[in-house]
Amino acid sequence: MKKKMALVFLSLAVLCSLASCSGKKEAQGTTEAATKQLETTVKAEETEKAEEAAEKQDEQDGDSLRVISLKGPTSIGLVNLMDKTEKEGLAYSFQMEASPDALLPEFISGKADIATVPANMAAVLYQKLEKDLYVLNINTLGVLYGVSGNAEVKSFSDVNRKSIYSTGQGASPEYLMNALLKENHVAADLEFFTEPTEIAARLKENPDAIAILPEPFATATLLQNSALERKFSLTEEWNKLYAGANLPTAVTIVRKSFYEKHKATLENFLKEEKESIEAVEQDIDTTASLMVKYGILEKEELAKKAIPNCNVHFIDGEEMKKDLEKYYEVLFAADPKSVGGALPDADFYFGH
Repeated sequence: MKKKMALVFLSLAVLCSLASCSGKKEAQGTTEAATKQLETTVKAEETEKAEEAAEKQDEQDGDSLRVISLKGPTSIGLVNLMDKTEKEGLAYSFQMEASPDALLPEFISGKADIATVPANMAAVLYQKLEKDLYVLNINTLGVLYGVSGNAEVKSFSDVNRKSIYSTGQGASPEYLMNALLKENHVAADLEFFTEPTEIAARLKENPDAIAILPEPFATATLLQNSALERKFSLTEEWNKLYAGANLPTAVTIVRKSFYEKHKATLENFLKEEKESIEAVEQDIDTTASLMVKYGILEKEELAKKAIPNCNVHFIDGEEMKKDLEKYYEVLFAADPKSVGGALPDADFYFGH
């Protein structure tokens, strides 16, 4: 670039020298021509610098992973990595959203590279993105519990012919409940709400009502209302029907096309994610503190009580594939649209 500028200034000097031996009009024309050439070269240099900066940013972005997750159990496994990233300056950035509606556009548009999402949503995205998706691991197992103050309700079968409050219409809670009701030959009327806090308010008015609540909201609701009890676990109901297959709640996903360009970065992230999840199981107190720090819950005591029921685990490889395949088969039988209209192919599962 410096050579280009030197040549332009030399040209300008020569032209100006020639102009001094010519008429005034000719001098003006030759000087203007040289000036225009200089301006063109400067613009070219600015463009070149901009392109170099963009290239450099792309390279930096290629080494930095943007991770997005749902606020709640899906994010608990990441809080130790969030803290490590902050302390050690690791090349990760984290973003939490309250609902899938806010999370999905960020991932689909490429603004987020890695996402932790409900397990059935991963299968739907696999179809929507023309199979350009890997499920990397299961990060959370069952988190749904039956809560009620009704003395007649002691187990899942006791919900027969009763109304049940739940969140998650058109999502995992609805599909899982419908599948379990069908398999247990139980009929119930599901009434859906947008937020668990709405259900908690209903239970305060009528403790005899039955609700399906996810953690950590189930624990929070029980602490706030002594008239309520934890009556059953949907995870236990799943295990009764499908022994040997875990009930997956959330998974970690990435686009295949992104993985192919950033294999080393992704492999390193998976190691870090596993360590972060294992830290949840090994150190509840620190994890509870971090959950408050990163805005998942407001109180550490609540977090400490909720963590064991959140079933945060890292499962990959063959076990992940086995668990997810069973889960998708059950949901597909209950409602094909719950998994995107078709069961995922083998290439959906990372490492297969």
